[in-house]
Amino acid sequence: MDQLAGKVAVVTGSASGLGRGMAERFAQEGMTVVIADNRLSEAELVAERIIHSGGSAVPIEVDVTNRDSLEAMADRVDRDLGGASVLVNNAGVVSYSPVLTSEEKGWRWIVDVNLFGVVYGLQTFLPRMLDSGRECHVLNVASLAGVIGGAGTTDNRLHLGVRKPQFGAMYGYLATKHAVVAISETLAGDLRDTPIGVSVLCPAHHEHTGIWDNSARYRPESFGGPMTKDEIEATGGNLEEKSASSRVAFQREPSECAARVVRAIREGHFYIFTHPETRPAVESRLRQILKAFDDAQDFSG
Repeated sequence: MDQLAGKVAVVTGSASGLGRGMAERFAQEGMTVVIADNRLSEAELVAERIIHSGGSAVPIEVDVTNRDSLEAMADRVDRDLGGASVLVNNAGVVSYSPVLTSEEKGWRWIVDVNLFGVVYGLQTFLPRMLDSGRECHVLNVASLAGVIGGAGTTDNRLHLGVRKPQFGAMYGYLATKHAVVAISETLAGDLRDTPIGVSVLCPAHHEHTGIWDNSARYRPESFGGPMTKDEIEATGGNLEEKSASSRVAFQREPSECAARVVRAIREGHFYIFTHPETRPAVESRLRQILKAFDDAQDFSG
């Protein structure tokens, strides 16, 4: 999809972080950007900034966990803007989701936002894109966490001992991001040779996204309310509060991620990674999988 100017991009969760960075970059490319977020006042501020810079933006309040809310937004985009050509399913949260305790609300919230937010976005906008016959593009935002794993094994072998385990509470984040990658991979196959392109963004840490702070502060009461200090620490804490020396390799701004996204849409990339230095983590997981096939081959019954 080479031509972006004059088209409409809908970016969920774009009142802050990577979503905001992508929205601002799309506007620089001459697109009209829908700043879709559940915090309307923040979305309005982002839209005002884009307009002040000479771009075109429309703030719309939306709840990605509610299909009717997305349908209402899509109807407005069709009516007022002529329909979306780019959809970015970006809205995402980090939520306390332990595996050993009976906690459910944090799990339900992260699944509703990170997984069903993508599913509802696709179910709402993709049929309209297909009906339009236009060249369009869908970008689902996963994470580097969606393609890594197996850190506790070496050559597909477990390490047993007497160590007392220390469990974190990022299981929901990892699970939902793996799911987004799987959905995107399947979708790319179904949309092959159609006018609709598909990409999956798998970023590592960026500066000034606010995802930890926003997730902790704005978790709805129906899903447990704002996270406690203990819950925040259990989900890895706020990386942006840790020393710069401990995360020097991750110092990238949302604008840099947005530039990678624009290139990927134009050149038809499926996977989009942002931190080349994290490649060994992905290779490690692939080695575990391939060694398991070696084990299968060696099996003699």
